[in-house]
Amino acid sequence: MSELNPNITNDYKHCNHHHELTENHRLVDFGDGEFVANVDAIPLLKALSDLGLRTRTHHVDKDGGFFSILVEPNVSFFLRQVNEVDSDRTKYNGKTEVLISWHNEMHDQTN
Repeated sequence: MSELNPNITNDYKHCNHHHELTENHRLVDFGDGEFVANVDAIPLLKALSDLGLRTRTHHVDKDGGFFSILVEPNVSFFLRQVNEVDSDRTKYNGKTEVLISWHNEMHDQTN
């Protein structure tokens, strides 16, 4: 425990978490090791994991948040401007998107 912040703890240092758990946190493991997750982020983090994407850090609450996706050899990402030339829809044209693509290495190993 730190004298500057009484909520600091080493109890969860094994999964890179530095403060005591609150009602907004749960210990979870989606197959890559235990970590502390914000309750609001669990559905997103589980869905990403189920798709074969790994995350390292996140924080999600009612005000917003962030999350990371590890860009491993099976993952690529592109930052690009939207131009939907093959669609009548134009509402996203000119906006910037992050396009993430990956192949599931577990699937590759079983086929």
